[in-house]
Amino acid sequence: MSKTVPSNDIDAVNHRLLAAAEPFENLTESAFSASQAELAKLVKSVHSSAQPVTSDLPAIAAQNLKNRLQEIDKAQNADNRSEIALAAVEGYRTLVSNVRGKIAVPPQVSLLDYAGFRIQADLKAKSTRWADISYALTFAKDRWGEISNQVQDRKIVSDMQAALSHMKNAAAAKDKKELMQASTRELDLVDELETYFAKAANAS
Repeated sequence: MSKTVPSNDIDAVNHRLLAAAEPFENLTESAFSASQAELAKLVKSVHSSAQPVTSDLPAIAAQNLKNRLQEIDKAQNADNRSEIALAAVEGYRTLVSNVRGKIAVPPQVSLLDYAGFRIQADLKAKSTRWADISYALTFAKDRWGEISNQVQDRKIVSDMQAALSHMKNAAAAKDKKELMQASTRELDLVDELETYFAKAANAS
């Protein structure tokens, strides 16, 4: 059952969820390169960020987040960096997917971030997860389709469409190097989208 949140509280909940998502993003980005000590700090941070927002989530989402944290701990104990990254990025998705109401930066932008990070985690796995990459590419295309008509900056639109096409072609060719480059470009464009929407909200 979903929770009913008074409208005047939605902004505060959204702020907490997005703030809690940041450590999950950081863990995803650093899972493969962090030292054991750094990794331990990052894992501790996701636990600390998740605990206060559990009550802000619907029951199913709260359980999903708990499951992802358990997966992170299990993968950390096994020093399985790819599984850490994948569990972390799914935790990130759970949090940003539960942002509600109208916000300055549409949640689809954060979900494009999720798709790019998931693809990179799939690429860095011991055995490249091509089927999952295909899913993430479709997910990214669909999320972009939901917001592309809200972007009036034609260069950003053109660049994002080109990046998604580049990713699709690289995946079809199973070219890991090209796909890593294309997904990095997509992630850079997500930053541009965040800036674009934030400026548009401030100007309105």
